[in-house]
Amino acid sequence: MAGVFMSHVMEPATSGRSQCKGCGRKIERGELRFGERRENNFGEGEMTLWFHPLCAAYKRPEALLELLATGADGEAATLRPLAALGVQHERLPRLSGAERSPTGRANCRNCHKPIEKGGWRLTLTFFEEIRFNASGFIHAGCAQAYFGTTEIADRIRYFSPELTAEELDELTRAIASPLRTTGN
Repeated sequence: MAGVFMSHVMEPATSGRSQCKGCGRKIERGELRFGERRENNFGEGEMTLWFHPLCAAYKRPEALLELLATGADGEAATLRPLAALGVQHERLPRLSGAERSPTGRANCRNCHKPIEKGGWRLTLTFFEEIRFNASGFIHAGCAQAYFGTTEIADRIRYFSPELTAEELDELTRAIASPLRTTGN
């Protein structure tokens, strides 16, 4: 049976032991979860990476859309457009939240200019070898140039639940105001 893998799955969690690969939070027993089936990097056969359905739509859109194309129902009406946006804008699944820069040492991956201390920055991750790895930051004002869209408020709210409504409003204004940089 080598090389033949089962398709992705959407099912209620059978226990409360799974941890979502997208957000790192626990998937509670009975909670709906998405399983991305992949070749096992550590041995023979396959392995399943578990995600909250919304995390899968935001972080692993291609795999989720594969499952939804098979006629899987449930939350499909909500998840399909979110996943499609992530496929349309290929860098969008890298978005992992937002925060104020604690120092002025990080450089923006888009414009390569320093992100000033106290300024809004968007955190990025790359999916490599079954896990998400931190990959830097961009200025909030570089979102359009980097992602190709500014339709990111719901993703930021989801991955940065600690932000207040006032902070989200301020961040949304920063995202809508493209960063103006001067050439070197």
